[in-house]
Amino acid sequence: MRKRIIIASDIHYCQRNWYNVDSDARMEQFIDALQAEYERDPYEMILLLGDYSLDHWKWQEKGTYLTIGRSYTQEFVEKYCKRFPVPYYMIAGNHEQYGEEKWREITGFSRQFSVESDGYLFVMLDTFAGDLDPVEHHDGVFTRIDADYLRAQMEAYPNHKIILCSHYFDIAGESDEVKAMVDDERVLCLFCGHTHGANIFKLPEAVSPARKRVIFTGTYGECANLSSMCGFRDLVITDHELTSSYYVYPFAGEIGGQPFTLGKAVKNSVKIEY
Repeated sequence: MRKRIIIASDIHYCQRNWYNVDSDARMEQFIDALQAEYERDPYEMILLLGDYSLDHWKWQEKGTYLTIGRSYTQEFVEKYCKRFPVPYYMIAGNHEQYGEEKWREITGFSRQFSVESDGYLFVMLDTFAGDLDPVEHHDGVFTRIDADYLRAQMEAYPNHKIILCSHYFDIAGESDEVKAMVDDERVLCLFCGHTHGANIFKLPEAVSPARKRVIFTGTYGECANLSSMCGFRDLVITDHELTSSYYVYPFAGEIGGQPFTLGKAVKNSVKIEY
């Protein structure tokens, strides 16, 4: 058995032309990269972990949803997600502060849900569930993992291997109950975004005696470290092993009037045996 999945976040289709590249042109590059990767090594689905926009944003010109009523998230779904070569699933990030009803209207998904596939369960958790549908600009309110929801999902699929996904995790700040669920032998790893990095780290032993790995998904938007853009992760699962690598596709832009070019690369790989 072999299954391959793409996991991406922090795409940031928005009002800003980062690196002197139009946001729609950047999204076309994203679509082209996904298609090229599918043709090179087909994958079965795409998991999207938040920050498709700057719909809600505290700084500078502020988020577009409260200022001009424009949802780039909705436009991203309508203009680009429908062109993906495979089914996709998406949860909100801190820049999509829509309540459950509005989020479902825009995306067709709940703010948290699970995806089952051939004995594996991807639990898509909402960790920015505070102060939704705001009337003032802010950058999102981080919340703890919904322990009742996670427990219910794990109990509903007692024989599945589990992969936890959210826009961001802070396992050190979670309850002892959640830490114990994260350390369950069925939980293979955690995927998240938010930082725009593509790094991998093991949780400290004091937090997770099993030292579960947290795997970050990079960005297709702005990033202080150019090595983490523009890209996405894959996840390859076989019978007793998973691997994940960060795929960077060519990108050209400008910083301070100086041009730069990123070449294609595969980096920040990890292997987990179970």
